[in-house]
Amino acid sequence: MSKRRAGSWAFTAVAAVALGVAALGCGGGYDDEDARAACDALVGQVATSDEAAYDDCMECHRECGADCAVLQSFPPQFACPD
Repeated sequence: MSKRRAGSWAFTAVAAVALGVAALGCGGGYDDEDARAACDALVGQVATSDEAAYDDCMECHRECGADCAVLQSFPPQFACPD
């Protein structure tokens, strides 16, 4: 096997392991796009008065995804389960 081909296989193996570890290490949080979609539905589009609630929603959904809970409060607040 040529050095070039061996290097290609080594790179592929390292990339596969890195992707597997990243997938396993993911805490179930959403990426920005998914968090934004969830928060648009829960809080509505960002308005000045709702900016803190929207930011709280985004942070919660990035951290724990679908497990993010809406607390009974006004303005709405969000928290990950313990």
